Parts: sequence; C-alpha cells; structure tokens
Amino acid sequence: MNDNEKVPDQHELDVIRMRKMKALMEAQKRTQAAQERSTSLYEKVDHVLKAVLTPDAYSYFNELKSKEPSIYQHIFNELISPDVIQNIDYLASIVSSQALAKRIPLDVIIMLERKIKGVKSTIRVKRGDETLDLGSYLTK
Repeated sequence: MNDNEKVPDQHELDVIRMRKMKALMEAQKRTQAAQERSTSLYEKVDHVLKAVLTPDAYSYFNELKSKEPSIYQHIFNELISPDVIQNIDYLASIVSSQALAKRIPLDVIIMLERKIKGVKSTIRVKRGDETLDLGSYLTK
C-alpha cells in the first residue's frame, strides 16, 4: 500500500466518524429535551397540586409518596387524569391567578387512601370498660 491509498481511506473513516458523532450528539439532545419536558411537566403538576390541596393534605400526600408509592400513584391517578395532563398549562395559569374557590382537604386524601387499601370505616361505642362496634351495640 502506498500513501495515496491511505489518504482516501483515512478521509472516508473521518467522514464516518463525523456522521456517528453527529448522530450521537443529536440523540443526546433529543434525550435531554425529552427529560426537560418531563421535568417541567412534573413541576407544573406539582405546582397545581400544591395549589389545589390544602397544606396539610399536600404534605400528607408527599409523605405517601415516600412511604407507600403504590398508594400514592393510585391517588395521583385519581386526582390527575389524562385530561388534566393535557390541559396542565391552562390549569397552571388558573392556579397562578389565584382563581380557586375551594381546596381539597386532608380528609379527601385519607378517604382515597382508605378506599384503595380497602379499609372500611367502623363506628365504635365505648360503654364502661367494654368497646363494641355499632352493629353489636345496637343488637344488645
């Protein structure tokens, strides 16, 4: 092989390397853009939740996120439907303008949690040293 044959081969290799580098950089840019979109979407949803929930409900909801992620996800899906996700920019602007009449209290979050867990409410009656549920008390 002489020097004339090496130069075109080297040039072709450089062109291929440049194409691969360009494709890698474009893929990295797309990944970064998608990550930024999802982060901003999460931030908008969190902003809306912070405005819609009362402060104690919001803190309890965030505690569920760390303690029981599956329960958190069910409640999140109950509160934030796909329609809400599609209109999140509109909702964020409404929240920013302070145009909310009511906020979701802690009781609603606890009720949803109990519903998901399958916990039934019971009424207990204490008479003296004895504690009975309401059904047993009424039949006595």
